[in-house]
Amino acid sequence: MIYSRYFVKRPTRSGFSLKELLVVIVIISAGLFLLLPSLHQGRGQARRAICQGHLKQMVLALHNFHDTYGHLPSAMGGTGVGGNEGRLSGMVELLPMIEQSALYEVIQRGDPAAGIPPGGPVPWDRSYPPWQTRQQYLQCPSAEDGAQDFQSTNYAFCIGDVAADIHQLPKLRGAFAPGLKATFDDILDGMSNTIALAEIGTVQQRDVQGQYAIDLPASILSDPAIGLQTLSVNQQTYRNDVSLHKYGRGYNWVDGAAGPGLVNTILPPNGPSCAVGGKGPVDGIYSAGSYHPGGVNVAFCDGSVHFITDDIDCGNVSAAPPTAQAYDQQSIASPFGLWGAMGTIDGEKQFTANDH
Repeated sequence: MIYSRYFVKRPTRSGFSLKELLVVIVIISAGLFLLLPSLHQGRGQARRAICQGHLKQMVLALHNFHDTYGHLPSAMGGTGVGGNEGRLSGMVELLPMIEQSALYEVIQRGDPAAGIPPGGPVPWDRSYPPWQTRQQYLQCPSAEDGAQDFQSTNYAFCIGDVAADIHQLPKLRGAFAPGLKATFDDILDGMSNTIALAEIGTVQQRDVQGQYAIDLPASILSDPAIGLQTLSVNQQTYRNDVSLHKYGRGYNWVDGAAGPGLVNTILPPNGPSCAVGGKGPVDGIYSAGSYHPGGVNVAFCDGSVHFITDDIDCGNVSAAPPTAQAYDQQSIASPFGLWGAMGTIDGEKQFTANDH
């Protein structure tokens, strides 16, 4: 008789139990949670580096422009009534220096048969194709697109620490001004000490970086600290009862007026911007702003780019900004501390790059 023994095969374990799997998931989740801030910080640093690269490209264009014409472009200029009404930003003049000669020639030539004057129409003419051309080098990757009706910019010309008569200044206080053209010899405080361009935000709800308050009283021109009263409790947005511009800062790269295209060094970076009276080219406080945490990128006239923190020394923000009549007679130090000094071309400032 033959006997057969059958052995029951014991199951072997393969893989994880549910409990072990849950433990692994928890560990991985915790690791990702710890890693996310580093990833976010890395992306932020990359965006900031790209932004700084844009500014360096633009200062190089400014140097090439100066080498060609013997002066820097005006912050705002152009043709008169019937043309662009003298409102074109200096960014338009820089086009040939940034490999945009073909576009510049189209603008300069115009098309009289189609009613387009040489030099182009007013900057707010949305039907003119060149004005709707997106300039990638003017876009900071940390900022969202501005007003959908126009092509935006995140970089503005610095006019120094002046707040009054800024669209018809008789003499330069900063490296740029509407209607005035500086030479490098005019920058008596030194190229490495004087701001050429600074970041500005583009409109995002009521955020202070990309918006500006309108209908402020003229008293803000003698006491800029009044502008701080426009901010909400969190200091990052404007109060709900404060009237704001429809499109905000930097909304149109072609427009050289203060709202979309100028910066003064009075209130600190990422401080409020406040226009006296209406919505056009009016006086006021026009602050630098960005969506990089803690400060803004700024390009100096020598081509260097520095990150300026929000807590930079701004001196006495309740002091009256210098007037052209005052600084036309003699060099005047800025009352707005290191930040104000960086904006001026002849403010008797003394600091080094380490102070930035």
